[in-house]
Amino acid sequence: MVKTLKKLNNGSTRKTMILSVVIPLISCIVFMIFCMLNLNSTIWFDESYSAYLVRGNFGEIWNMTSMDVHPPFFYFLLKIWSNIFGYTDFSMRFMSVFFGAMTLIFLFHLLKRWFGIKMASIATIITAFSPMLIRYGQEMRMYTLVAFIVVAATYVLDLALSTKKTKYYILYGILISLGMWTHYFTAIAWIAHIVYYKFTKRGKIFDKKMLMAYILGVVLFIPWMPSLFKQVVEVQSGFWIPSISLVTPVDYLSQSLMYSEAGYATGWLVLIALAAIIPTIYFVLKFYKEQKKDGKYGFWFLIALVAVPPSILIILSLPPLTSMFIDRYILYSAMLIWTVIGLAVFYAISSMKQHRKDNKHKIALVALAVGVIGCVVTGIVNVTNRVPEGFVKETILAVQAISEENEPILMNNEWNYYDAVFYSKDKHPVYGVDEWINYQYGSIFPIREFRYNLIDDINAFVDEHQKIWYVTDLNDASKESKLEHEILSDNYRIVTTIADDRLVAFELEKK
Repeated sequence: MVKTLKKLNNGSTRKTMILSVVIPLISCIVFMIFCMLNLNSTIWFDESYSAYLVRGNFGEIWNMTSMDVHPPFFYFLLKIWSNIFGYTDFSMRFMSVFFGAMTLIFLFHLLKRWFGIKMASIATIITAFSPMLIRYGQEMRMYTLVAFIVVAATYVLDLALSTKKTKYYILYGILISLGMWTHYFTAIAWIAHIVYYKFTKRGKIFDKKMLMAYILGVVLFIPWMPSLFKQVVEVQSGFWIPSISLVTPVDYLSQSLMYSEAGYATGWLVLIALAAIIPTIYFVLKFYKEQKKDGKYGFWFLIALVAVPPSILIILSLPPLTSMFIDRYILYSAMLIWTVIGLAVFYAISSMKQHRKDNKHKIALVALAVGVIGCVVTGIVNVTNRVPEGFVKETILAVQAISEENEPILMNNEWNYYDAVFYSKDKHPVYGVDEWINYQYGSIFPIREFRYNLIDDINAFVDEHQKIWYVTDLNDASKESKLEHEILSDNYRIVTTIADDRLVAFELEKK
């Protein structure tokens, strides 16, 4: 009998170990496949800033980011990553894919600790389809890194609270600091941790080890404090962010579920969203009632991370404060909405036998299936078919394909130069002109600092080149509109024109 039990336990342990590898791997593969559909699309301004910034050394990156709105840790990692894997849009964006995949791995093991391997398996695979996670896994920005740090810190904190081991509190403090070194809004996640800690009564709010972890996080962040103060004083962050309204939380939920603003989620999409939301609430409440003490702790930890960050961000965006509600800033919360949906799916399936005669349960299960599948399909279609924020890559590649070697390409302003210079090649260089650039914003300052392919004397440049390309925005005028800059119109005539719906490129030859 004892031998039989040992065999069963060994078999169960072996199965758990296999699933603990296979399920995260499947989740990562699903996530990575959908991310890679857009990794070669044209970069846009925020990504261009990231790519331009890593041309500098670590000291220069530190200095330049102090003039912008974000801390430097992401850019440090991106520089290291680009040095190893190359300076292309695909390779540099893949760092975000990597951290998105790592987020799913840590999420699986966190859910396994809270609810067991079956629930963790279903919820992690479903979370891999999160449209917001896929969308920002395709971007050369810090958002999936933030999600990874938050989920990893949650996992470590849960270990610390259950084991009371000092090493986990120290590691948690380090992750707190790394989060702040990556994006300031990770502070909202740490507030969610404190809210959970306080209201589940797992310990006193000023427990010595917990307090030590937060003090450590602050101490490790001290070197950046002067730069943070400088940013707060000098940078008007939020000037471009719209004010919040009654639509804001609905938009956030719609974006999280289907990557669509609420105004565009009309008709059947409304019913699909409701079919996902209402049964999820129904099954989640039933799931909670059946949980034991540890399961309820995990449940409230998850709910705190889902609900507290957007709530705090909305409150902080109310007058007289400046609006700062941007859904990608709390990607970790948007992503975890899908984890809650996964929890509901798990309970709905696992309790079918228990409720086989319950018509309400059956109807809710069918509605949930329709809602989840509908949201997944709609979200992935919206992410895959989204119009890229940037638009210069196709024009630059088209010019490079037909231009002669060493025929320079001039961009008309700092915005187009920022995007286009990323695609500059030795034989087909892209240039900006210093006097055509307005250094109004801190995110433009790296141009002035690094001066990569930046022309100081446009007159001397014109004298040296018989033929050039000039790329400008296509406005209401005709494609043969006059060149904006007199030095070009005085010295060159238009030979060839390439245009799309955003840009026009003129091949110019000396008169």
